[in-house]
Amino acid sequence: MNKCALAAYVVGLASVASAVAAAPAEVPTPPLAERRPFDVVSPNGNRRDDYYWLRDDTRQSKDVLGYLQAENAYRDAYMAPSADLQQKLYDELIARLKPDDASVPVLDRGYFYYSRFVPGLDYALYARRKGAMTAAEEVMLDGNAMAQGHSFFQIGDTEVSPDGTLLAYTEDDVGRRQYTLRTKNLKTGETLNDRVENVQPDFVWAADNRTLVYVEKDPVTLLSVRVRKHSLGTAQADPLVYEEKDHSYYMGVRKSRSEKFLFIDLRSTQQSEVR
Repeated sequence: MNKCALAAYVVGLASVASAVAAAPAEVPTPPLAERRPFDVVSPNGNRRDDYYWLRDDTRQSKDVLGYLQAENAYRDAYMAPSADLQQKLYDELIARLKPDDASVPVLDRGYFYYSRFVPGLDYALYARRKGAMTAAEEVMLDGNAMAQGHSFFQIGDTEVSPDGTLLAYTEDDVGRRQYTLRTKNLKTGETLNDRVENVQPDFVWAADNRTLVYVEKDPVTLLSVRVRKHSLGTAQADPLVYEEKDHSYYMGVRKSRSEKFLFIDLRSTQQSEVR
């Protein structure tokens, strides 16, 4: 989440209480979702869900979008009397954020890696400097340029290949945490044609500088269910590394500090496994 979005979210929460106290003289009528009985079939017994029609994984249903627009209009009308206070709180929060905030540089294989913000812009730059922080800056990713044209944008994770020539990263331009895995050539600045859709934000490089190990998500439940490996430049289906049948687990991948092993982490509410 970018800095402005975070501040706006906090302001929204803070303004609810004031809106109640300063509700409009004529309280707008909230929209009511229509009841449409639907039987949800389950091996453990069916259940009736009158609002199942509000589920729209495609985000294209006119009925669902129309209802959400009505809810948004109701919110705007109800919150209108507190508009000045909302802006005041927002401005105060923004004033407390460091406009040129930056992460602590991390030295890895001769480069210092870090991210930083440009005053007045919402998204971070991901950069590195060779040998010392006084060296010329090499911007690997510009989140502000990448976010143009999108109503939502987020960079999940970034990882440089072991030889330092390629940058892999995950991006989400929808907001459902269904990331796309992309790769960029740091020598030429070219973004490769490889695209791996619907993945977790985290991934790891294999030692060959050509293979990316990632976690695939179920397209319906969005659970992390399979680990696959993608070889750059290949178009065929990515080979399966591991599949978790127990969907009470969340799954992630990481590399050991020695870089000799790749770990698959499995975590549920009460237990965890590492493979």
